[in-house]
Amino acid sequence: MDKLFLIILVALSFKMLLLFYRVVSGPTLFDRLTGLGVMATDIILLLVLLGFVSHRVDVFVDISIAYAILGFMGLVLLARYFERKGDIEG
Repeated sequence: MDKLFLIILVALSFKMLLLFYRVVSGPTLFDRLTGLGVMATDIILLLVLLGFVSHRVDVFVDISIAYAILGFMGLVLLARYFERKGDIEG
């Protein structure tokens, strides 16, 4: 079972590299913010799977919950910032 989790960890890491490319070179701001949101979700899943592999799920679940809260708040703040920036320029 640990081998399966390691394969999933590698696949998620590769997917996150593709998402990072989308965040850096996204044609629109919406693409970049969506990429950041999906990356945050994948990082949470990566943390939980890492907990299963290291047999310390309780610690990694706590870390992933804290990361989810901070990631959501950060994404909302970025969206509000860019929304206001668009109002000033327009």
